[in-house]
Amino acid sequence: MAKIIDKIQECPYMCEHCKHFIKGLTCAAFDIIPIEIVQDGAESHNHIFEGQKGDYVFEPARPRDTMRVYVDSDEAPEA
Repeated sequence: MAKIIDKIQECPYMCEHCKHFIKGLTCAAFDIIPIEIVQDGAESHNHIFEGQKGDYVFEPARPRDTMRVYVDSDEAPEA
């Protein structure tokens, strides 16, 4: 019989979690944040992109959120 266990998992950062984020799809580096960064995750902006303003890269404005997830107990627990 399968068992379900719960564990805490870190949530991915989004552009809204960056200290350079302004609002909507705007930040200090871009008038419109490129779709590649939105799709790949804010942490993919870890280098200067061609055409961006300044030398801004993703910097978290606050600690990463966590969430409770439920998984099959056959999965090895994370340490």
